[in-house]
Amino acid sequence: MPRSFYHWTYEDVTDFLSAKKFEPFDDVDGQGKSWMNFQENGEPNRIVEVQYVRAFYKPKRLKRMIRQSGFSEEEWLRWTRA
Repeated sequence: MPRSFYHWTYEDVTDFLSAKKFEPFDDVDGQGKSWMNFQENGEPNRIVEVQYVRAFYKPKRLKRMIRQSGFSEEEWLRWTRA
Protein backbone atom coordinates (compact mmCIF):
# COMPACT_ATOMS: atom_id res chain seq x y z
CA MET A 1 0.00 0.00 0.00
CA PRO A 2 1.42 3.44 -0.91
CA ARG A 3 2.60 5.84 1.78
CA SER A 4 2.88 8.96 -0.37
CA PHE A 5 1.39 10.25 -3.61
CA TYR A 6 3.52 7.80 -5.57
CA HIS A 7 2.74 4.16 -6.31
CA TRP A 8 -1.06 4.34 -6.10
CA THR A 9 -2.67 1.66 -8.24
CA TYR A 10 -6.19 1.46 -9.60
CA GLU A 11 -7.01 -1.05 -6.87
CA ASP A 12 -5.69 1.27 -4.13
CA VAL A 13 -7.85 4.16 -5.37
CA THR A 14 -11.00 2.07 -5.76
CA ASP A 15 -10.47 0.43 -2.35
CA PHE A 16 -10.26 3.89 -0.75
CA LEU A 17 -13.38 5.08 -2.55
CA SER A 18 -15.30 1.93 -1.59
CA ALA A 19 -14.29 2.41 2.04
CA LYS A 20 -15.68 5.95 1.87
CA LYS A 21 -19.08 4.80 0.52
CA PHE A 22 -18.47 5.59 -3.17
CA GLU A 23 -20.01 3.25 -5.73
CA PRO A 24 -18.88 2.46 -9.29
CA PHE A 25 -20.99 4.15 -11.92
CA ASP A 26 -20.49 3.50 -15.65
CA ASP A 27 -23.07 5.78 -17.23
CA VAL A 28 -21.27 9.13 -17.16
CA ASP A 29 -20.83 10.24 -20.78
CA GLY A 30 -17.25 10.71 -21.92
CA GLN A 31 -15.71 9.99 -18.54
CA GLY A 32 -15.42 6.23 -18.58
CA LYS A 33 -15.61 4.62 -15.15
CA SER A 34 -16.68 7.02 -12.45
CA TRP A 35 -17.24 6.54 -8.77
CA MET A 36 -20.08 8.39 -7.05
CA ASN A 37 -21.36 8.88 -3.58
CA PHE A 38 -24.91 9.90 -2.89
CA GLN A 39 -26.80 12.14 -0.50
CA GLU A 40 -29.44 10.65 1.76
CA ASN A 41 -32.20 11.60 -0.71
CA GLY A 42 -30.48 9.60 -3.47
CA GLU A 43 -29.08 12.56 -5.39
CA PRO A 44 -25.42 12.32 -6.50
CA ASN A 45 -23.07 14.17 -4.19
CA ARG A 46 -19.57 13.73 -5.64
CA ILE A 47 -18.16 12.16 -8.78
CA VAL A 48 -14.57 10.93 -9.05
CA GLU A 49 -13.26 10.08 -12.53
CA VAL A 50 -11.07 7.01 -12.22
CA GLN A 51 -9.31 5.90 -15.37
CA TYR A 52 -7.86 2.41 -15.30
CA VAL A 53 -4.07 2.29 -15.45
CA ARG A 54 -1.91 -0.84 -15.49
CA ALA A 55 0.88 0.59 -13.35
CA PHE A 56 0.76 3.61 -11.02
CA TYR A 57 -1.00 6.95 -11.17
CA LYS A 58 1.17 10.00 -11.50
CA PRO A 59 0.90 12.29 -8.45
CA LYS A 60 -0.81 15.02 -10.49
CA ARG A 61 -3.58 12.63 -11.59
CA LEU A 62 -3.98 11.24 -8.08
CA LYS A 63 -4.31 14.72 -6.59
CA ARG A 64 -7.05 15.48 -9.12
CA MET A 65 -9.00 12.44 -7.91
CA ILE A 66 -8.39 13.53 -4.32
CA ARG A 67 -9.88 16.96 -5.03
CA GLN A 68 -12.88 15.39 -6.76
CA SER A 69 -13.51 13.10 -3.79
CA GLY A 70 -13.86 15.95 -1.30
CA PHE A 71 -11.52 14.26 1.17
CA SER A 72 -8.25 15.88 2.17
CA GLU A 73 -4.85 14.61 1.05
CA GLU A 74 -4.13 13.81 4.69
CA GLU A 75 -7.23 11.59 4.85
CA TRP A 76 -6.05 9.63 1.80
CA LEU A 77 -2.58 9.16 3.26
CA ARG A 78 -3.94 8.29 6.71
CA TRP A 79 -6.08 5.57 5.09
CA THR A 80 -2.94 3.96 3.66
CA ARG A 81 -1.51 3.61 7.16
CA ALA A 82 -4.62 1.96 8.60
